[in-house]
Amino acid sequence: MTDAVTAAQNCSYTLHSPNGTIESPGYPYGYPNYANCTWVIVTQDHNRIQLVFQGFALEEDFDILSIYDGQLSPSNLRTR
Repeated sequence: MTDAVTAAQNCSYTLHSPNGTIESPGYPYGYPNYANCTWVIVTQDHNRIQLVFQGFALEEDFDILSIYDGQLSPSNLRTR
């Protein structure tokens, strides 16, 4: 039997281009249980980032989307 910690799939991506697509692991099919993914979008200073969701589904009581402006700290949390 595998516990949740060893079964977790961690993924980290960085997007540097002015346009791009962010997809969960395994898209368009289901993502792995306990997936913990982080996407960092890097722009030049004073540029804005627009997020457009074309398809989005969370498993109630399990999945969370958090959006930060800068480092992962409570003061930079914009929405959850």
